[in-house]
Amino acid sequence: MSENEPTTEGIMASVRRMIETGLRSVQNRVELFALELQEEKAWLISTLLWAAAAVFFGGLAIIFVVVTVVYLSPENARPWVLGGFALLFVYLAVNAIVGLRRSMENKKAPMSDTIGELKKDIEWIQSRD
Repeated sequence: MSENEPTTEGIMASVRRMIETGLRSVQNRVELFALELQEEKAWLISTLLWAAAAVFFGGLAIIFVVVTVVYLSPENARPWVLGGFALLFVYLAVNAIVGLRRSMENKKAPMSDTIGELKKDIEWIQSRD
């Protein structure tokens, strides 16, 4: 019996170490996920604040420039000046929408680092077989 006891304890110790290693790996991945989630949240809030400020102050600037130019133009040219500004703003809006779509397409997927690490773990485990 004494010969079997060390083997049983040895197997149990190995199983315990394997479970501990697995749990530490899961903990590491969860911590990475949480960190990436915080980074994504901070990026989103910062981007929204800068976008709001840009829209607000850009809008104010456009209004004042247009009013000034229309005020300074001769009375018979004012409809043409306003039409030109309208065409310019439509052109700029279309370009802004295209740029926004391009920016959204180029953003890498959220949590891509976590997913990549999990894929590496799976490949490593499969290579051990």
